[in-house]
Amino acid sequence: MNKKLVHISLVIILLAGITGYYFNVKSSADVKENIQEKEPAAPKITKTISIGVISDNAVKHIKLFQPTADYIAAKLSDNSATYEGKVIVVRTIDNMTELLREQKLDLYMESPFATVIIANKSGAVPFLRRWKDGAAEYHSVFIARKNSSINTVADFAGKTIAFEDPGSTSGYLLPKAYLIQNGLNVSQSAGKSNIRYTFTGEDENTPLWVVEGTADIGAISDLNFKNLPGSIKVNLKMIDRTIDVPRFVVSHRSGMEPAMVEQIRQILLNMDQDPQGIKIMKDFQNTAKYDDISSEDEIFARVRDMIRLLE
Repeated sequence: MNKKLVHISLVIILLAGITGYYFNVKSSADVKENIQEKEPAAPKITKTISIGVISDNAVKHIKLFQPTADYIAAKLSDNSATYEGKVIVVRTIDNMTELLREQKLDLYMESPFATVIIANKSGAVPFLRRWKDGAAEYHSVFIARKNSSINTVADFAGKTIAFEDPGSTSGYLLPKAYLIQNGLNVSQSAGKSNIRYTFTGEDENTPLWVVEGTADIGAISDLNFKNLPGSIKVNLKMIDRTIDVPRFVVSHRSGMEPAMVEQIRQILLNMDQDPQGIKIMKDFQNTAKYDDISSEDEIFARVRDMIRLLE
């Protein structure tokens, strides 16, 4: 074999080696790419965000609160986790306190007196105010029949006052504490120096009991008094009023991570800028918006002082 043939043979062998290496590398890359394509995506984690409510009517309040729970859940969901909204209805303040203390509930929405009582026992943290019925604050008013001789709270002794129910802020807790602050004895027993109280069961019943003479005095919220039908209101007069308190308060469990608290805070604060959020709020007892509130605010200190009078 001459030198020219040897040279050509070496070139052919070298080219064959390079070509083989290229195809081997490309084939290996294709295999890796196919393996990566076939690897299943990591499954999303399913989590729950829960809202607690105190009520004897679970069906009614689940229907009322569920859209808000679903809205928060949808906004929290991302590529790594899907959230589901859940509404938990309990019957008493003690039931709510236990769930929050054991970190089995994320959020709860309540009137200010119940909020402070539950926070004191569970460590839960109030952080937002809900403008229920379009109002940021409200207070209780004391009403009597227009032709009654009752003109001041000093005239309440020996009379009967109608409250709504034991869990109502404006219909029981707030007005009762106000009367005690003013040196009056409020009791379920009759007596010349006592203000005897009874429960009507529903806020709309209270003014009717006063008009019909079943009770001498009634305690209702200023919002309810304002919205009374003219045929009832014309027979009543307002005697006195309490301090203003937040209309409704949103609290979170004590163990919630700060980042999650901030996410939920922003979701609710921005709800009135979102058409879907606005509709959900309107259907949710005509809520106008949510805004910031601190458990250190002066109003909570005043509520705590009044609650001590009820213990």
